[in-house]
Amino acid sequence: MKNLFKISFFLLLISLWLLSGCQRNLNDTIFPPTLTLIPASQTPSATQTAIASETPTPSPTPTITPSPTLVYLTVPAGPVQVPILLYHHISAEIHYSRYNVDPAVFDDQMKWLSDNGYRTMNVSDLANVILAGGQIPLRPVLITFDDGDMDVYQNAFPILKKYGFTATFYVVNDYIGGKDMVTINELTDLIQNGWEIGSHSSNHLSLTAQGVDINTEIHGSKVELQNKLGVTINSFAYPFGEINPEVVTRTINFGYSSAVGLGESIMHDRWSLFYLTRIEIQNAYSMDKFISYFPWQNP
Repeated sequence: MKNLFKISFFLLLISLWLLSGCQRNLNDTIFPPTLTLIPASQTPSATQTAIASETPTPSPTPTITPSPTLVYLTVPAGPVQVPILLYHHISAEIHYSRYNVDPAVFDDQMKWLSDNGYRTMNVSDLANVILAGGQIPLRPVLITFDDGDMDVYQNAFPILKKYGFTATFYVVNDYIGGKDMVTINELTDLIQNGWEIGSHSSNHLSLTAQGVDINTEIHGSKVELQNKLGVTINSFAYPFGEINPEVVTRTINFGYSSAVGLGESIMHDRWSLFYLTRIEIQNAYSMDKFISYFPWQNP
């Protein structure tokens, strides 16, 4: 029975992967939620935040200053509709690269999200809600960064903090402390400000390529990051978004509670927990293009 479940899981996973660019109907809804108003002076308590018993403890509570009143939905376990954004560089020094967004443009994008009522979650928070239910913002958005570039700390972090936002930062373990890359102290600062740190492998190699040491890339990076940062690493980002059944199986067996790839679907459920689709925000995108990815517009 266990093997049959795994086979069914992988068939469905690969189907979702192949169709990840096909966004489901935005009118699809999760189970009827209830509304909870939480004053700015409070954050959700442990009893308000549902955490699946089989998943590791999430990152510390954000030390941010939110807007005066946050509206949360209390939902049971099941599908959740939320855009997950992917960025790489936030720099005014890099030109003509699809992977870079100018800080002024990034600020405009975050301001639009804030003005239109969006509030951030981290990836492990989403995974916990999908598995066990809990609280999500009325208009949720997930912001993620890949690789570990210094400009994320220098430029994106202050902008996000200004709007009371946090993010999930997927870092390549062997890049930490390298030229133009974040250090352990900077990652620790992000954690203390509510960010989640995930693994983006040890060396950023294609995990589907022949001869790659998958154990080192997936498991070794998790262990080393945990030892360096003193927190549980719950989530993994597949380099280049590339997977196969073996890569997914190893990711699950090595103790991650979620993993992310690429795609434009904004519906996520327990069958896509190990290939949560992320929308890559590119350099050339206009504000209209950016806004088109969001299901809720106008305050």
